[in-house]
This record gives sequence, structure tokens and C-alpha cells, in this order.
Amino acid sequence: MFDVRFTQKAILDMEVFIQRYEMAFLAFHNDSGIWNEEMIKDLYRQSANALHEKMVDEITARLSKDKVLGRKEYKSVKQVDFHISNRLIIVMFSDDTKNNIRQVESVFIDKKVIL
Repeated sequence: MFDVRFTQKAILDMEVFIQRYEMAFLAFHNDSGIWNEEMIKDLYRQSANALHEKMVDEITARLSKDKVLGRKEYKSVKQVDFHISNRLIIVMFSDDTKNNIRQVESVFIDKKVIL
């Protein structure tokens, strides 16, 4: 089993996506006049947080295994992609096999990186 660690860039990749995901919906429902507007916004914030947690959990679960199925390699960087709901998640990672550490270098969401 590998210890999965996220670089600052990978964390930022996910946080920026979630922030934009949330902001787009909140802007759409801002001043809509709907009586339950705040409840809708709160539910969407909860949905954004749940998506973030699911991404972290799924990446950690997949990369902690000794063998990562479906990975692609280019020099020292590896790539694996999977779906969460209808969102394509592409994870770039590297291995430190001596210390059993797998480091997530970056995360792309809803975009396809060709490797």
C-alpha cells in the first residue's frame, strides 16, 4: 500500500474547480426572486463540498493500491483517469517506491490531457 500525498498544485487544481463550480451556480441563482433561493444555494454549496470530498477519497483509494490499473506512463509521470458521476477526473502522479509514497502532481477535471 502506498501513502498518497497531494502537492499544493493538485490541491489548488481541485479547489479552483470547486470554487468555479459553486460560483457559476450561485451567480445563476443570485437575486432570482425564488422564495427558497437561500436553501437552493446552501444545497449547491453542500453538493460542491461533497464533490470535493468524493474526488479526494476516490483519488486516494485508487492510488493507495500497489497496482494502479489503467495508468499511462511518460518518463517519471503517470496518468490515470476515471469518472465521478459524469465528470472526467485525470490524475497525474509520481511514485517514490523506496518510501511507498505516491504523489499526486496535478488533477484535471472535465478536460482530457493527452499523454
